[in-house]
Amino acid sequence: MNTTDMELTPAELEMIRLKREQLELAKKEEEAKKAIQLEKDIEVKEGYIKKTTAKDLEQINAANAFATDLGSDYIVYVQDHNEEVKIMGDYINKENGFDRHVLWSKQFKRKNATISRSIVGVGEYRISVAEQITYSSKWSTRGTSQGYKMYVNGPDIDWKQQNRAYARATKVNEVIKEAVSRYEYRKSAEESKKNALACTVAKMQKDYPNAKVEIGYDYERSYKGGLGTKFDTVTITFENKVWVTYRVYSDGSLSRCKMSFPNEKNAWDNMQTLNELKF
Repeated sequence: MNTTDMELTPAELEMIRLKREQLELAKKEEEAKKAIQLEKDIEVKEGYIKKTTAKDLEQINAANAFATDLGSDYIVYVQDHNEEVKIMGDYINKENGFDRHVLWSKQFKRKNATISRSIVGVGEYRISVAEQITYSSKWSTRGTSQGYKMYVNGPDIDWKQQNRAYARATKVNEVIKEAVSRYEYRKSAEESKKNALACTVAKMQKDYPNAKVEIGYDYERSYKGGLGTKFDTVTITFENKVWVTYRVYSDGSLSRCKMSFPNEKNAWDNMQTLNELKF
């Protein structure tokens, strides 16, 4: 027994003992509450894992069903990755950073199926399968499921079509068929333009060996104010310093875009020069 104990009355000592017991009880009660809350939080996370895994399987089944309807040209690929769920505790250091104690964590496998079709000479068309959710208004927070739909992405599929949901395999096949036709037409047109440009340059260099021939490009002016369709140009500068820029069409025909004479200062000088030409 120390000096302090000798100075306290029995009643005071009892009060101190009770106070310590109360603090210890309160501490155990708080720990019990946290343990109960952790169990509840774990149950919620386990429910999320179960629900998410079931949704992944549902998505894969939908993709397989769509692929069967699409035909034998389509293949289903299943990709997987790990997802981790955590329950976070108190901050480790509130003053420096935002790190928190991890009370519980669990990894689980996520899976997603994609349908693919490869077309020789064109490329790959990928069809993602996702549940379509619609909302009654832009302020609505709870949506309505419209079932699983297909979203097509690939050569000559524009962004509007990429965001369009398709429920019928026949429609998807039609969309891809039209995209392939656009791709082949565009590539054929590009090849024709290249050939026309090369033939034009070759003819100019042959007919005017001392002239300078340069290829370039310009744009059709859009009525909306922006740049329109891009097209190829050829500029030929003759020995007399007269130069002309032509637009080259895919069939090899030419259209004059610009012309300039030596020492020309402005459009009026150009008109005067044209007026003085003798034929």
